[in-house]
Amino acid sequence: MNSVNTNTSCYGYYAYFVRPNGTVLSAHCMKLHPRWMMDLRPHLSPFRMRELFLPGTHDSASYKAGFDPQYQETIITKYALTQDDDVYGQLLQGIRYIDLRVGYYKNSATKFWANHGISRLHPLGDILEQIKRYAQETNEIIVVDVQEFPVGFGKEYNIHIKLIEFLQTTLKDVMANPSIGWDGTLGDVWAGGKTVILAYDLEFAFRSYSHVVWRSVQQRWGNVQKVNDLKDYLFKVHHPRGFREYSFRPVADMAELTPDPWGVITDRYGGLRKMADSVNRFVTKWYFEDLGPTANVVAVDFVRGTSIVEAAIYWNLKRVPSGPINLHR
Repeated sequence: MNSVNTNTSCYGYYAYFVRPNGTVLSAHCMKLHPRWMMDLRPHLSPFRMRELFLPGTHDSASYKAGFDPQYQETIITKYALTQDDDVYGQLLQGIRYIDLRVGYYKNSATKFWANHGISRLHPLGDILEQIKRYAQETNEIIVVDVQEFPVGFGKEYNIHIKLIEFLQTTLKDVMANPSIGWDGTLGDVWAGGKTVILAYDLEFAFRSYSHVVWRSVQQRWGNVQKVNDLKDYLFKVHHPRGFREYSFRPVADMAELTPDPWGVITDRYGGLRKMADSVNRFVTKWYFEDLGPTANVVAVDFVRGTSIVEAAIYWNLKRVPSGPINLHR
């Protein structure tokens, strides 16, 4: 990842299907998708976000730079880390939904941190700067969804107000206007010249700061520990009867296994990386096939172990936007 940039497509490695006599049947380059939305802008502009297949990561800021799991894994890192790459690297690969959890530490010089549960991982400002830089370099539309507030917020709104002001100050140069609303099109977002959609999972924030934040993405959780249970859950929520409940608010399938607390304490699962490795190839298959037509946002752990970006591009090219409507936001 250190040798690629926002103009990189194939990055030098290929897979081939070859007959015993040497005939090459097909070739596939290992590739990034750093500008896939801009590349498809004429096709994607009429779509609303709810009508797209948007690839995402779960706990997007839960990474550790330079981390080598073979030599550095501990019981803490096993259950705190969910990604291999920093957020900028995930965006290079084509991820366009960023799932953030924020902790507030009043006695720290840096108040706001990106967390995974109670684990404090990176200063929030560092994560936001990565997103800002990417948006400015590429004009890609990025949904930043601030979900959960695991440390320091309590029941009062004053910390949320401080966080919203911090988000606004840091991202103001790239923040899409919330007045566009989820029923606006991608073309509307691009026309505004700013492409980061900042969503916030608190009704107070949306009502009091509707000029800053968008209503949050709805996350769907199976909260399961086995591959077949995740499959059953995802196929159930994608059943046609469930899909008729149409809403302009995007809906995210959290397509990963979730350890239970006792399993973490006893290390029953061997860590989130091992859990992701057991399910990611199946997640790719499900969304390339049966779930692709009805997928909206799909967030995964350890995105390198999936082809979720390719699945999203494949299905987005097959979709047709719903056309003009006249509904209240």
